[in-house]
Amino acid sequence: MRSGSVNLIILTEPIADNGRALLEKSQLTVYQKPVNLSWQQWLTKRPELRVAVGLIIRASQLTEHDLEQLPALKIIARHGVGVDNLPLPAIQKRGIRLTYTPGINAQSVAELTLALMLMSLRRLPETIAEQQRLTGSMLSGKTVGLIGYGTIAQTVEKLLQPFAVKILVWNHRPKKILYGKQVTLEQLLQQSSIISLHMPALPETRGFLNQERLKLLSSQAILINTARGTLIDSDALYQQLKNQQLKGAAVDVWSAGERYDLADFQKLANFIVTPHIGAQTAETLAASAQQCASEVLRCLRGEKAIKLYRY
Repeated sequence: MRSGSVNLIILTEPIADNGRALLEKSQLTVYQKPVNLSWQQWLTKRPELRVAVGLIIRASQLTEHDLEQLPALKIIARHGVGVDNLPLPAIQKRGIRLTYTPGINAQSVAELTLALMLMSLRRLPETIAEQQRLTGSMLSGKTVGLIGYGTIAQTVEKLLQPFAVKILVWNHRPKKILYGKQVTLEQLLQQSSIISLHMPALPETRGFLNQERLKLLSSQAILINTARGTLIDSDALYQQLKNQQLKGAAVDVWSAGERYDLADFQKLANFIVTPHIGAQTAETLAASAQQCASEVLRCLRGEKAIKLYRY
C-alpha cells in the first residue's frame, strides 16, 4: 500500500488477531477507538486519524455526526450482518463502500438458538441456581415455529432434525422449505410450542411481535429471539411472562420498552437473557475478521467487494 492517508484503518471494537495481522502485513496502520471516548473526543485528541480511509465496525453505534469526523473514509466493513447501527443514507450519499458478512455467523447463532431452546425447556438457569431437581420438558416431539427463513433459520431447521420436531415456517414471501411447512403467521403463533425469531431490524419489523400477536401464543409456549431486540414489544412480553400467559422466553438481543427494563425481566424465573453472544465463537470471529480485513484491502486496491451491502 502507498504511504500517507491510505494506510490508516480504524477498528471500533477488537477483532480477531488474524484480521488485524492481515491488515498490518499489508503495511496498514491499525488503531482501535477507545470505548470511553466519543468520536469527537477521540479525534480531537488525535486529529491525525481523521484521514483514516477504512473502518471496521462491529455492534457499536455510528451516527451521521460521527461519520462527518472521518472525511477521507472509503470503506466501512461491517463485522456482522445487521446494519441498523449505521447511518445508511449518509454512507450512501458519500459513496462510501459498505460491506458486511452475512452467513458467516449462521452456524454459531443457530447453535445458540438451539441451546436457548433446551435451556428454557429444561429450566436450566433455575435448576442450577437453586440446585433443585425441577421438572422440565423435552424438545423431542414439539412443534417449532420459525419466523423468517433466511440462512440462520434454515441452519436451525437442520439442527432440529435429530429431535423429531414438527417445523412450521412463516416468511414474508413464499420460499422453498427444506423440512418444515410454510403456514400463515396466525397458524404458526397458535400452533407452535417454541417460536424462534429470525428477521432483520427494519422500520416495518419494529414491534413485530406486539401485544395482539403475543396473545395468540399458547400459555405453554416458549419464545426465542436471537435476531434483533426491536422485533418484540418488550412491555407486552413482560406482562405475558409475569402473568404466566407464556411459559418462558430466552433472548440474546434486547430492546427496552417504555415501562419495563432489563432489570425487571431478570427478576422473572421464566426469562433467560444472554448478552448478544450469538456470533461470539472463536471460529466465527476469526472468519468475520478475515473477511472484513480482506474487504478493506480489496477496496484500497480497487478490487470488487466480496459481499457488498445492497441498499
